[in-house]
Amino acid sequence: MRTILSSKCAVAAILLLPSFCMAQAPKNLINKSRIPSEADDVEKFVPQGWIIEERLTGDLNGDSVPDYALKLVEDQPAKDSNDVAMERQRALVIVLQKSGGKLSRAAVAARLLQCTRCGGLFYSFSESPANVQIENGVIVVDQDHGGRNLTNTTYRFRYEAPSGQFILIGFDYTDADRATASVVSESTNYLTGGRIVTRSKGGRDVKSRRTIPLKKTSIEEVDSEKFEEAVSKRLGLY
Repeated sequence: MRTILSSKCAVAAILLLPSFCMAQAPKNLINKSRIPSEADDVEKFVPQGWIIEERLTGDLNGDSVPDYALKLVEDQPAKDSNDVAMERQRALVIVLQKSGGKLSRAAVAARLLQCTRCGGLFYSFSESPANVQIENGVIVVDQDHGGRNLTNTTYRFRYEAPSGQFILIGFDYTDADRATASVVSESTNYLTGGRIVTRSKGGRDVKSRRTIPLKKTSIEEVDSEKFEEAVSKRLGLY
């Protein structure tokens, strides 16, 4: 009997091990110290082991000079031998350009963008999106993931001259149950402190509003996983 129980425990441990290891596996996050504070070429802000997945250009600090938002990804094979997308970490590097052409590192966001295989069952065989745009000088990051429940998040950051940082000014979160068509969303304006929660089901929306304490959060401080954990708890989703 003792041997049987031991065998069952061993099997259970083996079944649980993969998910535990996935949760505990260390991420190869970008190392800010390996990125120069100044350079004469935007390519020099890409450290060894990383490549540019997308380069965006726009005036980010209001001086009418084009700046750069570099979406980086680990320099690893995108797919394995079975043509299945591989997990690669992402990072966002913001580079400001002065009138003379001099370039300076403004921010390195290591935990904002989801990895290429963090999209859940909805993106089982393809890379997960991490969409970055520049809209009227504001950096907008939009990404989604999930399975039956599809989660979408949108972050907005704006340059603050006194601190020289890109500050979070807005965060939108939506959780949609694709089986029941039930949708729960939260929209927060960090400039005013206004937060609106909307719960939709059967074509009916129920909204609630509240004011939260104003707090400045830079783009480098945002951890998308922790942000989602916090909002899902607030909304009673998990």
